[in-house]
Amino acid sequence: MNLDGNRDKYESPEVVLYYETQTELQPCEAYIFKKYVKPGLAILDMGVGAGRTTSFLSNGAQRYVGADYSRAMIDSFGIRYPHLERHQCDATEMSQFLDSEFDVVVFSFNGIDVIDSDNARLRCLSETARILKPGGVFIFSSHNAKILAAWPKLSGARVHQILWRILLSLVKSVRFTFNAFSGVQFSNGEGYIRDPVHGGMDHYVSTPETMSLQLKSVGFEIMEYVGGHFPEVKSAYLTPWYYYACRKTVGV
Repeated sequence: MNLDGNRDKYESPEVVLYYETQTELQPCEAYIFKKYVKPGLAILDMGVGAGRTTSFLSNGAQRYVGADYSRAMIDSFGIRYPHLERHQCDATEMSQFLDSEFDVVVFSFNGIDVIDSDNARLRCLSETARILKPGGVFIFSSHNAKILAAWPKLSGARVHQILWRILLSLVKSVRFTFNAFSGVQFSNGEGYIRDPVHGGMDHYVSTPETMSLQLKSVGFEIMEYVGGHFPEVKSAYLTPWYYYACRKTVGV
């Protein structure tokens, strides 16, 4: 896999424009954010993109910082939210932030999955633990290695939309099943896949079990995780990604 090419995607005008149109929280995000992000906290929104999560996370925050490794994304964020603090920053190397500087770090939209190696991903987790206060909260999402089929989103759809969405889900299901059984990620609970999003990107995929081991190694414990189609879908084989809420172990 060549995950180094992922960064170039986030600098392209087409992809930046796509993220500029994204303004809503997913139901799983809304649930996790409301439960674990309280008013009056210092929050780092890593991989902020054009600011999809900013309105919710910055509202009531004592301090809010948006960060992204893409210059194009952080410039777009600055146009949208010129009054908020922002940094161009790689999640694997956050030396510009002090130890125990934040109460909450958020890395949404499966941003951790585009990091270019296992070692780099562990550096990201370690750096996140470093900049969080003891007992601080890390919220992030990661693609599910066990997905076999896509669940069609039919709520509020008209008849012609229902048929189209079912067809799209069938096409996606074929791809998910092929990916699962053409590689080792399904059996191992982790690995790398080629995703057609944005013209083709390489993504890490995981499960709560494999992710838990990585988190524990740097001092995190999972408090809760929910599937990407929460609350309607609970099956692991229909879950595209998981949202995790983790706590930094006191004293680490």
